[in-house]
Amino acid sequence: MDFHQSLLSSLNDQSQLRTLIDLIPEFIVLKDGDGRWLVCNKLVMDMYGLELEDYLYHTDLEIAAYRPHYTTLFEYNYKTDEQAWEKGSPLLVEKSFVAPDGIHRTWEVMKTPIFDEYGDRHRLVIVSRDVTERKRAEEALLASQEQYRLIAENMSDVITMMTPERKLQYVSPSLETMLGYSPEEFREMERFSLLHPDDVEHFMDAFEQTLANHAVGFKDECRYQHAEGHYLWFEMNMTYVVRSGSDTDYILIVSRNIMERKNHEQQLRSLAYMDPLTGVPNRRYLMNQMTQDMQTAIDNDTLLGVLYLDIDRFKEVNDTLGHDAGDELLVQMVKRISGELGPLDTIARIGGDEFVIILPLITTHKRISEIAERICSHLQHPWNLQSQSVITGSSIGVSVYPHDGIEAEQLLNYADQALYTAKRRGRSQVCFYKEHE
Repeated sequence: MDFHQSLLSSLNDQSQLRTLIDLIPEFIVLKDGDGRWLVCNKLVMDMYGLELEDYLYHTDLEIAAYRPHYTTLFEYNYKTDEQAWEKGSPLLVEKSFVAPDGIHRTWEVMKTPIFDEYGDRHRLVIVSRDVTERKRAEEALLASQEQYRLIAENMSDVITMMTPERKLQYVSPSLETMLGYSPEEFREMERFSLLHPDDVEHFMDAFEQTLANHAVGFKDECRYQHAEGHYLWFEMNMTYVVRSGSDTDYILIVSRNIMERKNHEQQLRSLAYMDPLTGVPNRRYLMNQMTQDMQTAIDNDTLLGVLYLDIDRFKEVNDTLGHDAGDELLVQMVKRISGELGPLDTIARIGGDEFVIILPLITTHKRISEIAERICSHLQHPWNLQSQSVITGSSIGVSVYPHDGIEAEQLLNYADQALYTAKRRGRSQVCFYKEHE
């Protein structure tokens, strides 16, 4: 079994994740809440000389037994993993070591913890970037003003120099490439006017800490507004520089566009909330959305309809036509249902052929019934599966907030009970948990 087949098997055929991480030109590792490796991309395996069986379901300390010359690194990984979990939000760290090519390299590592719906540790996403060249550039900038100016004017990162009084001394020409403003235009702007309003305060905190502590390489992430109006994420490294032979020191700020990394992290995080087959939200997303929609119902004195449905005799489709046809039926079902829903409605797959539909801002039980009956009727039309016409239907159970219950899990359970009542009554019909006038 080759690398991709083994990995896909271990991840229950999470092909989207496999494809994504192999396309990212950075080191990617995904661990579970106990620190066991679930998946990494080929770059990581090549760096550490690992095979699938060396890391799958093993912790860093266990993997170190296979690669003892990297023991210090794996111990550092374990230590900083725990720091990320304790922080409860993305943690940025650096690590340095001699790579197999004999070069001493520095890596910038972003560790993003993800918790489950109960607040327990679920997944840890680790993205690492080789910043060796950037670190060398920063050291060179500190060594010589002339050397600084030469490098700054020929690199893609945006370089700025500010006095302790926040007066701009220099901004590199790369500003125009990154944000669409020339250095001259930037000098005429009100200071910090390009910063996103939500980022101004913590940028100033970072600046003041760098100033007060004479810090080197103090990191922060902020959004800057492009000349076209949209915002871009930048990572900033702030360094207090003592200027020899002068009374005026300055703060050197190296800003790098990290939109690609932010997009990658968002894609990875979205996997925790979306069903990879149908593309609709999963149970975790559904529970969060139900909580929000119930609050909306309270605020607007409206109802919330919860529709629980599955495919009648779905097992027969899988048994006679195969699981590929079953998967295609699920995909077609989602498309058909989505065509009956409004922009505020939510459909989520919560397992197998089971789906839940949330109907917010409904004023009458009759309206919920009309929508449910329309969906039920539409799902009885023939399906084209593998060039064959297949006829099946769906049973739908309905509960209503707040009349049937006031807790999300309670409403789901009641709708599920109503679903089984619908099946006992003959399938392909709608049944409410309670009859309402």
